[in-house]
Amino acid sequence: MKKGGIGGANTNANGLKFEDKTDLASSINANLSSEYELKKHAFKNPNRLVIKNSKSPAFDVIRLKDNQRIGVITNQNQFYNVLYDHYGLRNANHKNWKPDEVFFNFETNTVYIVEKKWQSGAGSVDEKIFGFVNKRRLYQNNFNQLNDEPKPTVEFSALFNSDWWLKGGAKGENGKHYQDYFDNLRIDGIKIFFDKYEYWWFGL
Repeated sequence: MKKGGIGGANTNANGLKFEDKTDLASSINANLSSEYELKKHAFKNPNRLVIKNSKSPAFDVIRLKDNQRIGVITNQNQFYNVLYDHYGLRNANHKNWKPDEVFFNFETNTVYIVEKKWQSGAGSVDEKIFGFVNKRRLYQNNFNQLNDEPKPTVEFSALFNSDWWLKGGAKGENGKHYQDYFDNLRIDGIKIFFDKYEYWWFGL
C-alpha cells in the first residue's frame, strides 16, 4: 500500500496503520466478546509447518454459548500452515499469496479472505483491485485438491478506507469515480467493506 501511489519514506506508513486498526481478531475481541473468545491456535504438528518462520498470529474462534471451536483466524503466510495443518494441503499455485486476513469457518465450510486497500490518492491500486476475482480462484484452487465433497468455498472481500474511496480525500477529488469499480467487483461476487467489518458475512 502506497500513500498517494508514491514510494520511498511514505510507502506503507498509513496503510500499515489501517491494517492494524482493522485487525479482524482485535475487532472481534472488541465487538463480539460476549459471543466469542479467541484462543491461541495450537498446531497439531508444529515441527512440520510449511512456513516455519511465519510470525503471524493464529487464533481459534470459540463460540461461548456451547464452547464450540468454529474456526481459525490468521493472516499472511500463516494461511499455508493452517491449510496444511487442518486440511493436509500444500499450496497448489506457483505463488504464495499472503492474505491480509483469513477466517477458516469450519462450521460453514467456508474460507473468508480479506484484502485491504488504503489509499489517499489515485495510483496503480485502481487497476489492481480488478485482480481480486482471480485471486479468489487461486485460493479456491487449493481446496479443490481435496477428493471429497463438500469442499470448502472461498469467499473474497475488499476492505477500503472510506475517506479516499468514497469521499475523495481532504480535497474531495475522488467523488464517485470508483462507483463503477465497486459495481463490477460486486458482479464478480466480491464483498465490499468500508473502514469496518459486517460480522454476519463471516458467519458470526
